[in-house]
Amino acid sequence: MNRIYNILFLFGMVMLVNVSCLDLEEDTSSLLQVGQIASEADIEANISPIYVSVRRTNNDPHFLRTATYGADDITTWIAGNKAPLRVFDRFDYGSGENSDINWLPVAWDNYWQTIYYCNTLIEGLKTSSASEALVKLADAEARVFRAHSYLNLVKIYGNVPLILDGYLPTGEEQRATVLANYQQIESDLLIAEVSLPAPGSESTGRASAGFAKTVLADLYLTWAGWPVKDNSKYALAAAKAKEVIDYNYYTLLPIEELWTFEGALSTETIFSVRYPADESRWSSQGTAFTFHQGRGFSDCFPELRFYNDFPEGPRKDYTFLLDIPNRNAPGGVITPRNPPTIWWEDSDRGHPMYRKYVFAEDLTIFSRPVNFRPFDLYRYAEVLLIYAEAQARVGENASSIEALNQVKRRAAGLPYATPNGTVDVATATPNEIIDEKGWELAAENKRWFDLVRSERVAEMAAKRDPSEPVTLVRMPTAAQYIAPIPFESISLSKLVQNPEGFKIQ
Repeated sequence: MNRIYNILFLFGMVMLVNVSCLDLEEDTSSLLQVGQIASEADIEANISPIYVSVRRTNNDPHFLRTATYGADDITTWIAGNKAPLRVFDRFDYGSGENSDINWLPVAWDNYWQTIYYCNTLIEGLKTSSASEALVKLADAEARVFRAHSYLNLVKIYGNVPLILDGYLPTGEEQRATVLANYQQIESDLLIAEVSLPAPGSESTGRASAGFAKTVLADLYLTWAGWPVKDNSKYALAAAKAKEVIDYNYYTLLPIEELWTFEGALSTETIFSVRYPADESRWSSQGTAFTFHQGRGFSDCFPELRFYNDFPEGPRKDYTFLLDIPNRNAPGGVITPRNPPTIWWEDSDRGHPMYRKYVFAEDLTIFSRPVNFRPFDLYRYAEVLLIYAEAQARVGENASSIEALNQVKRRAAGLPYATPNGTVDVATATPNEIIDEKGWELAAENKRWFDLVRSERVAEMAAKRDPSEPVTLVRMPTAAQYIAPIPFESISLSKLVQNPEGFKIQ
């Protein structure tokens, strides 16, 4: 166990700082060292911490998304303890400053911890005596989550060291280039996609080949944009997304079913993080997205301009909540006040709430609203839009336009597979598809990365409603596209802070 704690300390991965609301205690008592993963039981003991780490990573959206608040689909409260979120909401960074704020290390810490568990398993499997089929499957599961963690690290912080074994880093590691990071991520995913089970045949809550291919499509789309700008990767993104579509397994739910509990267990879900109620494992999505007057924390709500520009229709109705809950909790029991709701313009935050994250909230467990609804890392609508955008950049075709129209039909409350002249389009530009994706995946931790890779951050910041309480420190440039590496991690290693350490290729 000392090996785990040492690696966590060295890279600033201590998970229990300022996170008292987490109850996801991780049982690593059976976690083995490299060279000791032999039997099927050993393998399962080393897969479990990977999934627990992924669950913990996605438990608290405001912690995980701290560095993404420059996106136009989210903003935060002007007061309270939201100062770390406001740093990014107002673009108060760019030359390494504010690297010591609370919550900035959470994404860094969690993704590195997941990588460590994946590395330990991948290395240990090289000498395992378990069956070849089991070894290949376990290796693929570890590789897909290692790749996903690395992709998110690079999206947030820029180029990072490539640490690919299960042993302690020395602190001497250097940052690889962005290109080298992408190439390693691609290598892992190309292995994973051929060894993971087809969608629908995976064990409950586990990764499938559809998940690996979706992450790969996301990688290629990112690779084609800022900062590497390798346009050849658009065709690969389109092709990989089309492979997911061609499974003919995934579907779009009716919009009224999408944000139900069952909606995250449906064939719209590519991969979702599970929060089992029978283990008392809940997520804090509901708490983060609910205003204080509704017993939440007011961490995240839509910018006014984003809400006002959002196309009218059923999708908007199910994305936003306008009658804001008005509650208290006498004796720790959440109880409606009189009146039970307040219109959003008169609410304590003066903004709509995100309905999608409170649609399946549970008010009976705690004095704050929580969620047992699984959290989607990717869903089928995103695959359709990746395909539509990537293909539009290399030459749109009938199937890519149909992919876009399927999302638009569902947004209008129509059967998604049936053409409809009132909503269908015959052509679309890449930016129009990115905007559609922004509305479809609002507040799902996608918009910031789409704006960065397409170099549209300043365009959207210029449209910010002047009445927003959080005001901009500066108009953003490419200096704000990546976050500073957390101060503690810089201090404990020879990593070079952004922007000096940022190297593309």
